[in-house]
Amino acid sequence: DVFTGTISGVTSFGLFVELENGVEGLAHISSLADDYYVFQEKQLALLGQHTRKMYRLGDPVTVLVAKVNTEERQIDFEVVDEDRY
Repeated sequence: DVFTGTISGVTSFGLFVELENGVEGLAHISSLADDYYVFQEKQLALLGQHTRKMYRLGDPVTVLVAKVNTEERQIDFEVVDEDRY
């Protein structure tokens, strides 16, 4: 399923995304396949080396649920191009 969420955390390993219903999950940096992203600690952002695309705290993103682990209560997301959905 595809959802719109808000970036609630930015780390060197990915983006935490909170959905409108309060569910939060991780979009691992390896799932950002359109570029190589570098963590910008001062800006709390991931910056694409070639595209200069930036993901920042509070930005809206469209995500696809990639994996759900009910035992550990974890959700993995993939950031997707909102124009595709």
